[in-house]
Amino acid sequence: MRIVIVEDEAHIRSGMVRLLHQINPKYEVVGKAENGQSGFELICRERPDLIIVDIRMPDMDGLTMIRKLKEENVGCRIVVLSAYSEFEYAREAIELGIVSYLLKPLKIGELKKALEQVEEKILKEKHREYGFSLENIFLGCINGQLEPDEYFNTQTYEKYGFTVEQPAELFLIWLGDGYEAQSAAAKKLLEHVAEHTVKFSANIREIKGWHMLLMILYRQHAGESQRTFFEKSVVPMLCSNLEKPVICVWRSLKRLLDASKALREMQKEMEWNLWFSDRDLIHRAEIQRQQIVPVKYPLELEDRAKQALREKDWKSVISCYEKLYAYLVQEPHLPSQIKENMIRFNWSLISTQKEKKEESELQIQNIFQRIASAYSWVQINAAMKEFMSILDYSEPEMEEKSASDMVQRAKLLIRKYYNQGITLEETARKLFVSEEYLSAQFKKETGSTFTETVRRYRIEKVKELLVDTSLKMNQIAELAGYSDPKYMSKVFKEEVGMLPTEYRKEAD
Repeated sequence: MRIVIVEDEAHIRSGMVRLLHQINPKYEVVGKAENGQSGFELICRERPDLIIVDIRMPDMDGLTMIRKLKEENVGCRIVVLSAYSEFEYAREAIELGIVSYLLKPLKIGELKKALEQVEEKILKEKHREYGFSLENIFLGCINGQLEPDEYFNTQTYEKYGFTVEQPAELFLIWLGDGYEAQSAAAKKLLEHVAEHTVKFSANIREIKGWHMLLMILYRQHAGESQRTFFEKSVVPMLCSNLEKPVICVWRSLKRLLDASKALREMQKEMEWNLWFSDRDLIHRAEIQRQQIVPVKYPLELEDRAKQALREKDWKSVISCYEKLYAYLVQEPHLPSQIKENMIRFNWSLISTQKEKKEESELQIQNIFQRIASAYSWVQINAAMKEFMSILDYSEPEMEEKSASDMVQRAKLLIRKYYNQGITLEETARKLFVSEEYLSAQFKKETGSTFTETVRRYRIEKVKELLVDTSLKMNQIAELAGYSDPKYMSKVFKEEVGMLPTEYRKEAD
């Protein structure tokens, strides 16, 4: 509680400060004044919670100062001190709305009681503003403006069965430019998840400015984390029902009250989607597990691209870009470094075309800014298409590329992510080509479709686990990328001619 003391006797002012600190060390004396005029100016400046004022003072007495504060609509709680017990003084002070009228010499018990009454009034007014609605509580946690005290926590727990000091978890979905079209559907899916569980309560919020939805998980059973459930069930369900891009980020909190800071950190972590699979649930623990490799800028590749551009050898320039993309996602690099290297590479190429650089300088800067702030390859791809148009490329020419090179990289991606639900759409996006073009070239060069190849890798993994381990069917299914062991058995029989259990028996 912030307090101003207005008293003409210096020793009483000093003694009051010491006494207040003895009663409650949290009391803060933000100023002292020796008369009503200087007290009025101090109070208008500091706007304290409480004024302790003497009645009889030079220049301006206490009651005159209180009247002037009322006229100026300066709302403060007031405790009046007086050596006079006359009824008229007390009556006028009460009419002016003071909290207490205390006679000198002060009794510590009376002052303490008066201060407690003031604190109680402050708390009640403060909590009336909160309204104790769930919406206000969660909004306050998200925007960082909630300052709960013991009373607030007690009331929240009695009314809703939790406090903002308890652990919670955040699930964030970013929908990018598709937010307006898909936010209602995404919210409905999350509401369905919340309605069909007894393990936690949830509050779902739309954050339109960031193109995202936030699901706050609270009142969880025994503090049990729901990350695995969301990772295995909720994220795949969302990705199957919503159009890309969809980025999902997770955070566990020691206190719900820390949501504001965590949300800002999660927004930054979204850019890790450039490294993880689109169906991954991004979370801090997984990011920290990555063995980050610094990006070594490919100067030789830049020189080749610039030379090809001078010679108007568009196919070679495109090939250089393909190699750049493959290089940047070959190992776990910081997303910021991936984007910085792409911008540097683009800048070096456009610098060879001075006229176009000058003509399109603002457009180029806008493109680079979009790449720097991108969270997904969809955003980068869109920016790169615009950049290519400045370099005189057209999309059909971009797809006239070394098919063998592209197919080999697609096969590498399948080998790496076959057990994580990799799709043709996702692979095409990583290779910066259309799904139709990748599908046709893949079939032409390998004799199999993309889906057939993924299936083959999964079946081989199942065979390996059946022979080399004693894992159960549901465990094998999960390791091979199948969410349903029955479906795995069905596919296995179609491919191998027998059920997995029969295959294991024969192998024994």
